[in-house]
Amino acid sequence: MMGDREKNDKKISIKINGEKTKFDEDLLVYDWKLGESETAAGEEAKDDGFDWILPDEEAEPPQEYKKIHYVSGSKKKKKTFINPFQDSVNLIMSLIGAIVVGAVLGFGTLKVITTTDGPSKPAATLQDTTTVKTDGEQAVSAVELKDFSTSIVQGGVYSTEEPLKAMKDGLKSKGLSSASVEKDGQFYLVLGVSGDLETAKALGGTLKDQGAEVYAKDFVIGSKGINASKEEKKFLEKGNALFSNIAQVSSSGMAGGAADEATIKTIQSGVKELEGIKVGQESIASMKQSLVEAGNLAAAMKTPEEAQKIQGELLSYLQLYGGL
Repeated sequence: MMGDREKNDKKISIKINGEKTKFDEDLLVYDWKLGESETAAGEEAKDDGFDWILPDEEAEPPQEYKKIHYVSGSKKKKKTFINPFQDSVNLIMSLIGAIVVGAVLGFGTLKVITTTDGPSKPAATLQDTTTVKTDGEQAVSAVELKDFSTSIVQGGVYSTEEPLKAMKDGLKSKGLSSASVEKDGQFYLVLGVSGDLETAKALGGTLKDQGAEVYAKDFVIGSKGINASKEEKKFLEKGNALFSNIAQVSSSGMAGGAADEATIKTIQSGVKELEGIKVGQESIASMKQSLVEAGNLAAAMKTPEEAQKIQGELLSYLQLYGGL
C-alpha cells in the first residue's frame, strides 16, 4: 500500500485548456543543516578569492594656522622726526615756482604784443614771420603766399610727370608752349593763361585750331610758405598783379584782338617798377626775367605770333611760381 502511494505521489497531473498533461518529477529532499554548511563554505571561498580594495581618499591638508604676534601695550610708539623748517621750505619753493612761471608767461605775452603791435598790413599775398640772415646776401624771411588765381587753357591732368613730359615734347614739336604745375598731388598741363574765363575760352579755340586738345577753366594755386627777402617779397606782390594784365592782353592778341592804351600804360609802369626791384634767389630772378620780357613784348605787340611768344613767357613764370 505504501509502495503504491509512493508511486502515485511521484506523478502530478495538470490540465491546460481542458487537456490533461502528465509530468514525472522526482521530489528532492533537502537536508537543511547540510545547506547551511554549504552556504558557509561558499561564503568562505568567496572571501578567499576576491580582495576588496577601497580607493584611498586624499587626506585633507591640515588647516594653516598663522602665528599671531601680540604687541604688548607697554611698548612705546616710535616717534617720527618732524623737520620744523619743512613748511618754510615748501613756501619758498612755491614762491620760486610762481616767479619762474610768471616770468615765462610775461615774456611770451610781451613778445606777442611787440610782434603784433603796429599798423595793420594791407591784404597782400605774403605775410612775414621769422627772419633768417645770410652772409653777403639780403636778409630773408619766412613768408606766406596767398592763393594765386588765373584763368588757364588746360591740356590735361596727370598723376605722374612722365606722361606729362611726353605730351610737352609733342606740343613743342608743333610750336606750342606749355607749362607743368603741380597741385594737390597731380600735374596739370597748361597751354595758355588769361585774365578771365571768357578770353581763355577764345584762346582755347585758337589752340584747338593748331592741333591741341584743350579746354578753359579757372585755376587757383593754393597758399604756401617760402623764404624771401623784402625785395623779393615786393616783387612777388607786384608781379602777381602784373601777370593778370599781361595775360589778358596776350590771350586777346592771339585771338586777333588788340589791347587798349590804358592797359598798355599800366603794363609799362608795372614793368618799370619791377626792373628796379633787386632779387637774389635764382628761381625768383628767372620769374622776374620772364615777366619783364612778357611786359615789354605786350607793350609793343602787333601780331598773334608776338602774342603767342608773350604767352610762352607767362607760362614759364607760372611754372616757376608753382615750384616755389
